[in-house]
Amino acid sequence: MLDRRHFLSSAAAVAALAATPRSWAQAVSSVGNAKFVINPAKPIAHVPMDFTGLSYESSQLAYPKFFSTENRALVPFFKTLGESGVLRIGGNLSEFTKWSAVDGPEVPLDEVSAQGPDPGKRDNVSFTITPRSIRNLKAFLDATNWKLLYGLNLAGGDANSAAEEAACVAEVCGSRLLAFQFGNEPDLFKHNGDPKDHWKYDEFIGKWNEFQKAVHAKVPNAPLAGPDTSFKPEWVGNFAADTKGRTMLITAHYYAEGPPTNPDMTIHRLLNDRTKFASNILSAVELAQKAGMPFRMSEGNTCYNAGKKGVSDTFASALWAGDFLAQIASVGGTGVNLHGGGNGLYTPIAGSPKEGFSARPDYYGMLFARPLSGATMLAAELKANGENLSAYAAQKHGQVTVMAFNKGEKDTVLEVQLPTGYTKPTAMILRLTAPAIDATTDVRLGGAVVGSDGAWAPSSTETMTSHDGKLLLTLPAYSAASVHFA
Repeated sequence: MLDRRHFLSSAAAVAALAATPRSWAQAVSSVGNAKFVINPAKPIAHVPMDFTGLSYESSQLAYPKFFSTENRALVPFFKTLGESGVLRIGGNLSEFTKWSAVDGPEVPLDEVSAQGPDPGKRDNVSFTITPRSIRNLKAFLDATNWKLLYGLNLAGGDANSAAEEAACVAEVCGSRLLAFQFGNEPDLFKHNGDPKDHWKYDEFIGKWNEFQKAVHAKVPNAPLAGPDTSFKPEWVGNFAADTKGRTMLITAHYYAEGPPTNPDMTIHRLLNDRTKFASNILSAVELAQKAGMPFRMSEGNTCYNAGKKGVSDTFASALWAGDFLAQIASVGGTGVNLHGGGNGLYTPIAGSPKEGFSARPDYYGMLFARPLSGATMLAAELKANGENLSAYAAQKHGQVTVMAFNKGEKDTVLEVQLPTGYTKPTAMILRLTAPAIDATTDVRLGGAVVGSDGAWAPSSTETMTSHDGKLLLTLPAYSAASVHFA
């Protein structure tokens, strides 16, 4: 069980430790063996500028004013996350969309429905997408400087209608279009709703080929991605091989936990499970790279079926999100799209045009990881001394940034070993904190919250000086810190 009193007292203890004058030798003697050694001579991966991303259900486009410049309150939340990024449109509800070339009646902005993540029920509803939706979406993308990963209805649609929709999206969005995808989690498609009768890979690729031919007949140079699976590495490998030369990006999903009804899906599991990432994400990246293609995690979050209360909506999700983005960057993934929308439990941005928008905990994790975009990940070695720590090093414009996460219940101090000959002794530190690991509010980065206008700027920073090429970074229980060397 998580002890809130221990969390608060431990944070105060480490703050006191940092504020107490002591000799360098005394400080080093208390560190133990938690060490992080950076090797800048060995770059391991380049992170694209559009690495960060958000994912929304396709049903959101049935309300054209949501992704539009008229929805002024939403634009800055995207821009704060990244000067560029990728908006992915898809999700379970993409199976219930239909294309119409005729615009419907206008709906006032304050009556626009904010569509949350589908909880997995896949209700038999219908959402109509029209050219107005796409025109407004293009204007939104221009305002945010983000790109578009656009999903088409494979399970419930037909190839000719998909081609008509794709032609409109390609013409209107132009260079903002990153790629089209056909279908959402096709490895979970069912025949007549029978949970025991799933589509086989051969059935999926047969229909995918039909869509590809129809779309390329209308839009010969349309960029394609896929398979956008729930996460079956064997499908990823087969798809990469079968579509080589016709696709430009491999995509798949990742949810750390689920279903939310399972009592084993807890904060402790979210922050301690190290096996699923290796078997899913790392495997998919390797399969994509083997085929000579980039990999993007196109949809995912903490717990599938729309999240779990007391886990997905807590500060734990901020620590998870920041660490998750850094992990993917360090293994060569080219981007992450965290799923959300409406007031879903795990949505990074909550709210609607009528009630306004706010940043949820995992938004802060994404914001914490923003310096990774456009950076080069550096090889480094972490000796965690048995603690639940993770750390990463990146370099951008000659500046080295270290991101460290303490996902355990004990305070610790991490000894950061700077590169040999590094002459920048002073570093600025930003901390990711909250009153408790299960807190749902008052998450802060650099002492500041993201405002209702989507703006953020640190209100408190620390400056630390290294000694003999080493920097001692205090890490209270359940917190993260980024170290920025001048």
